[in-house]
Amino acid sequence: MKEQNYQVYGYRWVVLGIYGLCTGIIQLMWTTFFSITTDSWKYYGFTNATEGESAISLLSIIFMAGMIIVSIPSLAAFEKFGFKKAVGFGVVLTGVCALLRGFFGDNYTLVLIITFGFAIAQPFLLNSPGLVAGKWFPEKERATANSVGLLCSYLGMCVGLLLTPVLLESGMTIKEMLLTYGIIGAVAAVLFLIFVKEKPPTPPCPEEQAMRSDFKEGIKFALKKKNFILALLIFFCMFGIFNTFFTMIEPILKTLTNEGVDATQVGIIGVIILGIGIVGSLILSLISDKDKHHRRLPYMIAVSIIGCIGLALFLVLKGFSGMAVAAALYGFFIVGGAPLTLTFAAESCYPTSEGTSEGLLMFAGNVAGVIFLGASSLFGTNHHMLMAALIAVTIIYIILMFFAKEVKLAKQK
Repeated sequence: MKEQNYQVYGYRWVVLGIYGLCTGIIQLMWTTFFSITTDSWKYYGFTNATEGESAISLLSIIFMAGMIIVSIPSLAAFEKFGFKKAVGFGVVLTGVCALLRGFFGDNYTLVLIITFGFAIAQPFLLNSPGLVAGKWFPEKERATANSVGLLCSYLGMCVGLLLTPVLLESGMTIKEMLLTYGIIGAVAAVLFLIFVKEKPPTPPCPEEQAMRSDFKEGIKFALKKKNFILALLIFFCMFGIFNTFFTMIEPILKTLTNEGVDATQVGIIGVIILGIGIVGSLILSLISDKDKHHRRLPYMIAVSIIGCIGLALFLVLKGFSGMAVAAALYGFFIVGGAPLTLTFAAESCYPTSEGTSEGLLMFAGNVAGVIFLGASSLFGTNHHMLMAALIAVTIIYIILMFFAKEVKLAKQK
């Protein structure tokens, strides 16, 4: 296929597919313990729920701390070493740590130490979809290529939430389950090293269409814009709630249902949130794009209010079916509505690149995850109060939306 005398290679889908697999696997490593929190802290010998839940949550916090600390160095590594070496480092480190976690999976202290390796590797994978798209895909396919990374992240989380309890119920120990994931991680690393290439023999588009990042200037410009600051605060709250809820999903749902759901059902509820969230993101983004004025704020406010109702229903509805209804509302409107906030932020700070604006929001979201999870320990095992606090934070960021002004990108251009 020829485009403007530039070659577009079918092999780009192989590169994207393997990269997406590796992205999903690092998310699998993060979510491994989410739906088996209680079984995990008992397996590792903790004697009470408060101490045990804090210990398992710490494994998730380390991942998020890695995104905060290593994100900027990872961006510098992409520029200096290129896609294959920089992302390959993250992929290989993930595979090695996955195997080590499997071999020493019955020792919490060693699992904790190995988790720092995952935390270092994660930014090299999650921050690089633009590299793959820019090097291998023509401009008209970039959005599709970028979306694969997000989709694979959600799929990896779904696998972690649902497959983990299934494996345990099939008779595996936690160590055997971790070793299984370790083998998967190692295989993915080998596939990456063998089949992924730095770039095609000839570029897919003219140089002026290639994705470039004016990272420092973009940050300076974005942080001068009131709307972007508000979007940053909104996403800070939104992502902090998301990370806290998913990290604590098993003890939260078991408490709210009086042990009315088991680990597998918890995993299914998590998958409902993410799966319907994917559908919601497609539908809600399309509706906003079809608006003749390309408005974002009215849709952001509407979906957040309905999603907040869904979050509140976790406190009201009972049993698996009730949790599933609440999950569907929360997933479709809050998780599905998140891309609206990302788009609003990008349009608020034009001409800062979308990669820079999204990177800042994701950075803020991971900071929020660490803060919120740390604060959740103040509630101990009172998960009803924790959910009430998350709902209160949701109401606060909805109020912040009313202080923003609609952005019309065409005017800025």
